[in-house]
Amino acid sequence: MSTSSVPSLTYFEGRGLGQFSRVLLNYLGIPFENITVTEISDALRATLPYGQLPIYRDGDFAISQSSTIARYIAKKHNFMGKTLEEEFLVDQIVTAIHSDIFPAFNNPVPEKLQKIYEKYFGSFEKKLQETGFLVGSSVTLADLYVYVGFDYIRFRGEAALASELSDEKYPKIAELKKFFESNEGVAKYIKERPETKF
Repeated sequence: MSTSSVPSLTYFEGRGLGQFSRVLLNYLGIPFENITVTEISDALRATLPYGQLPIYRDGDFAISQSSTIARYIAKKHNFMGKTLEEEFLVDQIVTAIHSDIFPAFNNPVPEKLQKIYEKYFGSFEKKLQETGFLVGSSVTLADLYVYVGFDYIRFRGEAALASELSDEKYPKIAELKKFFESNEGVAKYIKERPETKF
């Protein structure tokens, strides 16, 4: 049984898949314990549903899988849209980033990767130009996910074909980045975040 008064997120020190929830928690101003490890010990692995990180613990409740963690936090704090339909549109974008974009840049084939970026980030850019938000009439997890995904690919550099994601090509997504990074919690987190390779 957990005795912690605040939730905790356990992941490696690098950004990786833990970055989505770290940024989300800081953006929403939710106090949490950011636990970093260098490896998964046998003792830790025994507590993990699938033997992998990240894991989020909220009182006696524990959940793994990075996108599921982010959805749980967003749902609990009213950041998944205002209706059931909006919630599923948010989910659609989160799934696209995890299922289509991230696997592609982890095993990059330049021509294929370029098409994937144009397909998805082009669609996100168009939606932002049309309505100002990716879903509904307010900021949601979808906007945050696109910002973090976009920023992370650029952080990974040319190994991930980062030059395809320029501010000039995607000005509205670049504005989204500025919006989130102007948030006090996110700005503080970025300032204190350690330099890592992934």
